[in-house]
This record gives sequence, C-alpha cells and structure tokens, in this order.
Amino acid sequence: MDKIYRRSTQRSETSKKPRIDNNRVRNTIINFHVSPQEKELINSRIEVTGLTRAEFFIQSCLYQTILVKGNIRSYTEIKKKVDELVSVIDRNPDLTCLEPNQAETLKTILEILDRRFGRE
Repeated sequence: MDKIYRRSTQRSETSKKPRIDNNRVRNTIINFHVSPQEKELINSRIEVTGLTRAEFFIQSCLYQTILVKGNIRSYTEIKKKVDELVSVIDRNPDLTCLEPNQAETLKTILEILDRRFGRE
C-alpha cells in the first residue's frame, strides 16, 4: 500500500496554500531544542493527529495542561508576575481593565497553583 487516497479538496504537502485564520498574520518564529528521542516522539504524535507541525505546536502550547515542578526560577517568575498583576487589580478590583495578556497570565498562574496544591 504505497499510496493513500487523498481527497481533491485536501491540500497536498508540496503546495503552499496561503492561510488566513481570522485575519491573523503568523510571522513570529519560536525555536527550542529537543533530544533525538524527544524529536522522534514528537514526530510520531504529530503524524497521528494529522495536523500540520505548526498547528500541532500551537494547539499543544495553548491548550494543554501545564505541569510545573517547583524550583526557585518558577517561583521567582510567578512572584514577579503576581506583583505586576496586583498593581493592576488594586486599581480595578472587578478585573474589567485586564488586558488579554494579563488575563491569560492570571489564568496560567491559577492553573499552575491549582495543579500544585491538588485542586483540580
């Protein structure tokens, strides 16, 4: 079985179709290092999903559960972000003036703390 049936509407891997996702422009690159074993595992997971590599990483980064093992770096970063949020919350206690990135930061910190203290 050397060929798999491909619908005519399904884009081929060689053609580059411009993507417009809600008028977003994706022009920022994020890189990170993995071991050869991790790369194999990631590639096999991507193949199973049928998503493009980019979409797989976006979905994984945005919607997966965050598991943080506490260390001084993570606690220092959380403390710094909480201090920044406190000043915003003090000015507006009902949280209506939080910018989207501030709301996402607060949500992420709360998810980390809920996991850390077993309140799922």
